[in-house]
Amino acid sequence: MSVVEKAAALKERPAEAPANDACGRPHSFSLDHARLAELGMYRPDAASSQLALELRAVKRRLLRRLGYLRASGERQAYRMPGRQRNLILVTSTRASEGKTFSAANLALSLAFEDQIETLLIDADIPRPKVRSRFSLPSGPGLTDKLVNPAMNLHAMQHRVVGAPLTILPEGARIDRVSELFAGEECQRLLTALSTEIPDRLVIIDAPPVLATTEAVILAKYVDEIIFVVEANATPEPAVASAIDELLDVNPNVSLMLNRCLFGSGGSHYGSYDYYGPGDTADEPSGAKAEGASHGT
Repeated sequence: MSVVEKAAALKERPAEAPANDACGRPHSFSLDHARLAELGMYRPDAASSQLALELRAVKRRLLRRLGYLRASGERQAYRMPGRQRNLILVTSTRASEGKTFSAANLALSLAFEDQIETLLIDADIPRPKVRSRFSLPSGPGLTDKLVNPAMNLHAMQHRVVGAPLTILPEGARIDRVSELFAGEECQRLLTALSTEIPDRLVIIDAPPVLATTEAVILAKYVDEIIFVVEANATPEPAVASAIDELLDVNPNVSLMLNRCLFGSGGSHYGSYDYYGPGDTADEPSGAKAEGASHGT
């Protein structure tokens, strides 16, 4: 079935989630802190945990690269015309390297610890995990909005009570997602999300680079790419191949080494820093920051 046919089918399908008020505001929900603890994820009540400390190192470099730490006037001058420099793509070489875990933790930490308005989007349509991580009900999401632009975007979103964090789930599963992401409507939507709230950060959890073409397509639209690599597991040639594909469309790629074991026996984000065309896959330039990860 073509994307157009899928769009027609989605228009006829009633939304599974309960409708919001007439204004189409996001659904409010409270975080299940016990579940977050079970998943080994960031918890607002554990500000001194190893994970929280390591996420600070990741955030510090990311915000600096985005120009977010500059004064308001300097930040505007730092941005390119028409761009807010607030779209962040999180991807990996292959599945189960920890990209969704990293994207969700980063969003939680930015929202709760830094009080930065944050939007987390699940763009991994073949294997979406954000909805289950946050125990969200089924309902329309990203793909529904792309195939039917008239749908209310805010009514698809879920807002965390007590924190500036909003989540846009994946939406209905459809065929030929790459065609949908390559279309003008996707670029238009991401531009709108970028400019809607200039100081908001938009984190996009994308599919692995070597699994589908969607990550490379989305990479064209974003300002920064976080590339998650599982330590001592992902073959170096595969990592190099995936990064080369990203660098062909976007030079702003940073590496995050995940599940890197240190002497203490802990499981950590090993490094996070810029990766340029002249660097090698196993030696990210200046990588020194440490962060934490246990999930997939």
